[in-house]
Amino acid sequence: MAAPSVKWNRVTNSSGPIPRPRHGHRAVAIKELMVVFGGGNEGIVDELHVYNTVTNQWFIPAVRGDIPPGCAAYGFVCDGTRLFVFGGMVEYGRYSDDLYELQASRWEWKKLSPRPPHNGPPPLPRLGHSFTLVGDQVFLFGGLANESDDPKTNIPRYLNDLYTLDIRNPNSAVWEVPPTYGSPPPPRESHTAVGWKDSNGHQRLIVYGGMNGSRLGDLWMLDIGPMSWSCPVVSGPCPLPRSLHSAICIDDKMFVFGGWVPLVIDEMKLSSHEKEWKCSDNLATYNLRTLAWETVAIESVEDAAPRARAGHSSVNINSRMYLWSGRDGYRKAWNNQVCCKDLWFLETKKPPAPTRVQLVRASTHTLEVSWGSVAIADAYLLQI
Repeated sequence: MAAPSVKWNRVTNSSGPIPRPRHGHRAVAIKELMVVFGGGNEGIVDELHVYNTVTNQWFIPAVRGDIPPGCAAYGFVCDGTRLFVFGGMVEYGRYSDDLYELQASRWEWKKLSPRPPHNGPPPLPRLGHSFTLVGDQVFLFGGLANESDDPKTNIPRYLNDLYTLDIRNPNSAVWEVPPTYGSPPPPRESHTAVGWKDSNGHQRLIVYGGMNGSRLGDLWMLDIGPMSWSCPVVSGPCPLPRSLHSAICIDDKMFVFGGWVPLVIDEMKLSSHEKEWKCSDNLATYNLRTLAWETVAIESVEDAAPRARAGHSSVNINSRMYLWSGRDGYRKAWNNQVCCKDLWFLETKKPPAPTRVQLVRASTHTLEVSWGSVAIADAYLLQI
């Protein structure tokens, strides 16, 4: 069977105030809008930028309310027009445990004060965690905490704790530490976690990769019903271990792009700390139904594809994966690292045929016809 084919497209000629390139930012999608916040590039950024994928325009909304400070490597989720930001690095060595809500219908920020769990302490300040909406709950997993009281000295502590937050009523939000079964994933940060609902309606949280001193390439599933962790046996061509990559879910596929990967994979030395790593431009897909990594055929025109990067963002809008910014380079050459300023989308499926063509009116010389628009179509071929 032929490998499924996908196609990269670079977005050009965008109008409006294009945000400056960065890494460690996050992005979420509200319908056709991509909302970008935070990140860093010579300082941490606190602006909110919005990109309209239909009009190819960037804009900066006039926000009000309890505007959060700039942060990087934080958690960002979207539920309808409500966006939630948790944690992240607010300045070097200083991590946050604050939770904010942005109501995008009026671009108003509000700082929330969720109650601590009845069975334990609230989440530690952290960065590099995952913050994922599954159903009505947000799942916070892992990340990196600083054990030192002095922000100038960093004593890293990798986490594998799991918290949930019910966001139906943010004014009475409570952190919960749900009981789970099975062995949880080992501690990590800079991993990804996506939510997925199978054809039977079962919901799962899929945690992939990250780092805990070395890059990780393992994949874990949390079955939300029984709250049981498992590490499925995966088949297919496994991608290299990675951190600071991006992952999104489209139908039954998880699309993973980029991140830091080891420069040299030596089976004997994988257990020890890596000395060198580099950014990757690898696109990997994982089939959540068959539990297999799949080979992807990329249709390319003159090698048009995003260059290697880490710390970028990706979102799913109409089955297209929009990828923005991030940084490239090698671990040993921090001074050669450059933030990418490009925006791409990956076409993951062919546009469906439009709804049936209807005759609006006809005259001797003209026909006026109409049909339903297709969000991901660039052009239509009409046969009469």
